[in-house]
Amino acid sequence: MKTNLSYYIAQFKHIYNGSPWYGDSLRHKLETVQSDEVFAVPAPGTHSVAQLVAHILVWRRLLVERIKGNNDFQIHVNSSRDWPPTAMLEAKGWETLLAELDANQAELVSLLESETDSLLNRPLPDGKHAVRLLLDGILQHDVYHIGQIGMALAMHRAKMSVTATN
Repeated sequence: MKTNLSYYIAQFKHIYNGSPWYGDSLRHKLETVQSDEVFAVPAPGTHSVAQLVAHILVWRRLLVERIKGNNDFQIHVNSSRDWPPTAMLEAKGWETLLAELDANQAELVSLLESETDSLLNRPLPDGKHAVRLLLDGILQHDVYHIGQIGMALAMHRAKMSVTATN
């Protein structure tokens, strides 16, 4: 039975490509990105849209690996795996990054649909928390970074508008 897990499946679908109450879904927000905005860093100390997407993706990959039972997949916070350098992302290409994100969404939803509510209580490698905490965390993480993508785009567009008028 997956009464509770159905909630998470619906949330991942809604946040990814639905109509969330707070504004744009992740995919809708990314569809508004222009080619000159993808790798632009809008201000010192901020991340490009591509870096934000890669960051979202790596943490979603961690979730998929945990659901599969792979506890060897690790991310060190603020490492190049967590925040890939722009040059690496440019070499990969925006379309490839988006395709990887779409594939991750499909795999995540498929995995969740194949599970039961018992998944929610499966312990994480730290032995202190369960998968439910990671599901909640990744949903929150996605929403937070959708907002950051919006801010990065607004900052870049404002900077370009000022530059164009000078």
